[in-house]
Amino acid sequence: FCPKFPAARCCQLAARRQLAAPPRMKQHLLLLVASLPSAHGALLSSRRPLPSSCRAAAARALLGFGEGSSPPQTVDEARQKFFAAYGKPYVAPDAQGFVNELLGSSQMAIVSPSFRYNAVFALGTEALCETFLAQRPEAERVAITDAIITALGMSPQQLKSDAAALRETAKAAGTEEALLGSKPMLEIKAYPKVPPLKYSYAFGAGMLTLMPLVEVKPSDDAIDRWVGALEIDPAKGKMLKRDFAFFESSQDKLAEMRQMMAEMQASAKRKEAAKLKEQAEAAAAEAAAEAAAEEAAAAADAPQEEAGVAAPDAEAEAAGARYRAAFEQFDKDGSGFIELPEVEALLQSLPEPAPQDEAAALLAIVDTDEDGRVSWREFCNALLRASPPPPASAPSP
Repeated sequence: FCPKFPAARCCQLAARRQLAAPPRMKQHLLLLVASLPSAHGALLSSRRPLPSSCRAAAARALLGFGEGSSPPQTVDEARQKFFAAYGKPYVAPDAQGFVNELLGSSQMAIVSPSFRYNAVFALGTEALCETFLAQRPEAERVAITDAIITALGMSPQQLKSDAAALRETAKAAGTEEALLGSKPMLEIKAYPKVPPLKYSYAFGAGMLTLMPLVEVKPSDDAIDRWVGALEIDPAKGKMLKRDFAFFESSQDKLAEMRQMMAEMQASAKRKEAAKLKEQAEAAAAEAAAEAAAEEAAAAADAPQEEAGVAAPDAEAEAAGARYRAAFEQFDKDGSGFIELPEVEALLQSLPEPAPQDEAAALLAIVDTDEDGRVSWREFCNALLRASPPPPASAPSP
């Protein structure tokens, strides 16, 4: 160890135990980690320099990356890690664009030497996922969010905890002035000015999410105040204004999309209801036709009127008799069924004989139970579906 350089001991502890150092201490330790080889050489009493693996692990711990994880070095690597964590080879089309955008912007920020993980970045990442994945089911939204955070080399649990803690800080502060003077914001203010803090879309979203929590309406003026109070590079303030405009327009588009989807769903439900109504009316009409067929068949088959028994309706009885006569005209062999040869023979006897293939087509229409022949009841049903029973005075078929 380095007795004259105790901060090195802190690096080893952070590397081995993943200690959560305060952001301001992280800045100093990161600078130390970067300069350990030369610093160690300057200390003649140092006898056990930190291995490079320990320095790398310490840097990961202090930047907020989990044990054994590291930030993706390319956007393509970030996407590969995302799908590995998500467990599926694709996401819903309406979420894919957002996933690509957040992974790309965050990855390019994280690999920068001036990137600083903080609670504002955590809050912005969480808020962006909540906003742009709002249409996805909760379980899917959580899975995508966790996969994005994991793909960036961070711990979903730690990031969400940091975001929740910052929300509580804003709630306790109550005012803009109190929040800007709180510990998390003062730590951002204390970041080294050279190189300036690496700005990211998630960091900007975190700032915009914090404003309403202390009753500040996001605007260019509010952005200027916060950037000045935190001593952030004015160029980053311009980026934040740009992202604010994009964020607002995106939310407007999301609202329009949700309204359009709601209207489409309502229209689909109206069409489905109309279709169900049509089906119900058709079923009712078919049931009425079957009932009329039952009545006509019963009238044709009924025995002579007995004393004390009411006679069938005269019109129905007459219709049944006409239907029976027509049926028997088809049923040449008296089997009680009309079969294909009988239909073919009848069609050939017409003044203008019909093609034989029409006989099979006609039989298929009437043969509802598909047994290859037409029963008396099927015959009556077919006639009643085609037209109501003819009046009693009509000539028999």
